[in-house]
Amino acid sequence: MSDCPIVSTSLGKVSGFALAKAKCPEAQQVYGYLGIPFAKPPVGDLRFKPPQSAEAWEGTRDGTIYPPGPMQSPNFVEMFEKYVANYRLADENPRFFDEDCLYLNVFTPNPNKDAKLPVLFWIYGGGFSVGSSVGYHGQTLCGLQDVVLVVSQHRLNAFGFISFGKESSCPGNMGLLDQKMAMEWTRDNILAFGGDPNNITIFGESAGAMSVSSHVLSPLSRGLFHRAISHSGAANWNLATKENTEISNCYLFDELGIKDKDPEIILAKLRSLSAKKLIEAQEQSVKHYETEIEKLVDFTPVVDGKFFPKHPRDLIADGDFAPIPYIIGCNNSEGSGCLAARNPPDYTHGLDEKTGLQITKASLRVADIIPPNKLDEGVALIKDEFMKLFSADDKYKWSKLPSDVSADLTFLVPSVEQALAHSDAGHPTYMYYMTQQLRMHHNEAFSRDMTKKPEFCEADHIDDEVFTFGVPFGNGPVAKEMKFTEDEKNLSKQWMSFICNFAKTGNPNGTRTDAEWPKYNSDDKRHLVFKMPFEEDNNLIGDRYKFWKKLVTKLNTEQR
Repeated sequence: MSDCPIVSTSLGKVSGFALAKAKCPEAQQVYGYLGIPFAKPPVGDLRFKPPQSAEAWEGTRDGTIYPPGPMQSPNFVEMFEKYVANYRLADENPRFFDEDCLYLNVFTPNPNKDAKLPVLFWIYGGGFSVGSSVGYHGQTLCGLQDVVLVVSQHRLNAFGFISFGKESSCPGNMGLLDQKMAMEWTRDNILAFGGDPNNITIFGESAGAMSVSSHVLSPLSRGLFHRAISHSGAANWNLATKENTEISNCYLFDELGIKDKDPEIILAKLRSLSAKKLIEAQEQSVKHYETEIEKLVDFTPVVDGKFFPKHPRDLIADGDFAPIPYIIGCNNSEGSGCLAARNPPDYTHGLDEKTGLQITKASLRVADIIPPNKLDEGVALIKDEFMKLFSADDKYKWSKLPSDVSADLTFLVPSVEQALAHSDAGHPTYMYYMTQQLRMHHNEAFSRDMTKKPEFCEADHIDDEVFTFGVPFGNGPVAKEMKFTEDEKNLSKQWMSFICNFAKTGNPNGTRTDAEWPKYNSDDKRHLVFKMPFEEDNNLIGDRYKFWKKLVTKLNTEQR
């Protein structure tokens, strides 16, 4: 393998290593620089505080070792890991977690300050509870598309998102501020790795997509990036309410035996605990809903008065967001696969009506879009509307109902709402809707190790990552056997081309003649259908979007 140049950052020098080339004849050599600190370790007195800039180091830092992931529950990781398809670098450990986690990795095909390549800044998903930089590298994306990739880490769960209210010393959103500081590091240092600090695209999936949406909306992040891509997620319907935050805190404090009411005393006690004990307590903190469907306590972004001066829906309504080109997209089976893993065992074979409605009610309650005393009325209206979509003899209809409702509330409706506002404000907007089904999730011939999903699950949540990072061309250790069809390989190549054209110019269309990605606008609502071959369609989720907007308006108006 080629020698890897040492790079000088503003804080010191860092060494790297040459990655194995992607399995594609035209792939370039890519270099990786791992575990670069962008903030001080958020430990001790810095736990639950905004990040502070990293300190300089002497000599050359070893950039060949992956950093530990943020503190999180290994059991939660295991729950979703069985669905994940990626290649890993040799020393990646998906179960290595530490509170000292604020590091980033840079992948580049040309670590030369004169290269000035487009920069892609990735934010991982995981419900703001799990996730790390493991599995995300630029072997294929950088090797085929001549871009620089930055993968940063941020604090999760209570470590990153516990909140005691706007006026407290811990208003929340530490994880989003971690991301912001990593973007600032990228702006100030990426030139040395061959990246253009004046051409940075932030992109992410799920909670990472919601994070991207958050930075598009937050005035604190303005100017740190020039384009944005949200893969399955937007911030406008997915923030924790004050009530949910207080409930999450209460369950955690009860688990830890903390009875104090003074936030400063509580914070002092929380800082005195080991990180492991705090994670174990979060894992045990379970909310029991009236439906008897359990949901793990969530610590997620909140309106803190700073990062979010208003609720994201209000910022969108005011047109107060970054005036940049934006890609927003979703998959057509977001709630039918990995996110349904915690549903009852009968889910795959078809739930009964009672259980399907119970889970639907729980999803509606978590979304917090209508008053609690209107939940039963809301579920009845949802049942009437969605049962029109299924045939009477469809044995999966009571499994599909809560899956589709969860997907709509968490991903599709917020994404359409933000895309409409962004386009109406006159900013270039592009939408996609993925419908391609990965064969490895349904056919033993393509992966014996991968957990199989219901056949009615087509493009599942996180499936698009396989194509975005060029996994079909990966070259390295794998946790699970994976094989890909020729269509899947071609789709990945073409999709990476769309993504990187957008990163280069703000328009996903390049010199291609086989597919054209239309701009999205409120007149014809045209979007790209992400499948092989690519197609064009319009009015994503159509009347269902109108249904949800009317439902929320009706039940909230009745409440007042």
